Amino acid sequence: MLSRKEALQSIETGHAIYAPSVAAEICEALGVSFPKSLVQVYESDGHPLGVTMYRGPAAGVWSLELSRHVAECLGVKEKARGFLGRGSQAREYARLVKEALGVRA
Repeated sequence: MLSRKEALQSIETGHAIYAPSVAAEICEALGVSFPKSLVQVYESDGHPLGVTMYRGPAAGVWSLELSRHVAECLGVKEKARGFLGRGSQAREYARLVKEALGVRA
């Protein structure tokens, strides 16, 4: 089981793909729902900077979508400033989630 601190660290990146079981643990640690609609099937895209799967297609949850979902569940998504970078946007959602949960930075 993840701690709340670990879960908050996990939603600060917009570049990871989590196994559905890990994403569910993150949601549980933060006290929000885990909808199956967050799960997508990822495949290697053949681009050198793209996704490369170790073994064929795999189900996963994109960390930016997970961050957005948590922020929405806690009612702070609309307060987020918009960023072009995935990492910057995820950190913004995480910042607002921390505020909503009363966690000091």
